[in-house]
Amino acid sequence: MTLAPNWSAGARAQVKLRLSAEERVELKALADGKRVSVSQLLRFLVARELGDTSLDLHGRRDESVIRDAAILIAIEQVLKLQEASIPGGITRSRQLLDAAAEAAMARLATAQEVLSRQEGA
Repeated sequence: MTLAPNWSAGARAQVKLRLSAEERVELKALADGKRVSVSQLLRFLVARELGDTSLDLHGRRDESVIRDAAILIAIEQVLKLQEASIPGGITRSRQLLDAAAEAAMARLATAQEVLSRQEGA
């Protein structure tokens, strides 16, 4: 393990860790299972081992939920651009919009379900 030279009481430190390929796969799978980044998972694990019980792995909004919301916004923008450029214009766009809205609602329901399960755990 290597620490960046700026190691003082208040400063954040960058930690470099060497893992085997198998350990990397397991770490990534664990992070994916908890729906957090590997960095978030490692910060939580270090804090927990150091006795900081105030750190909650799921206390902040899940990165994947925020990413999903950004994707939905991007999809809406693409649909608006399509509306202006495709044959059939608004009529065809409305058909596409209905399908996209259904998919977006399903994605949001799934994200909400994941967050609810994490809060209950």
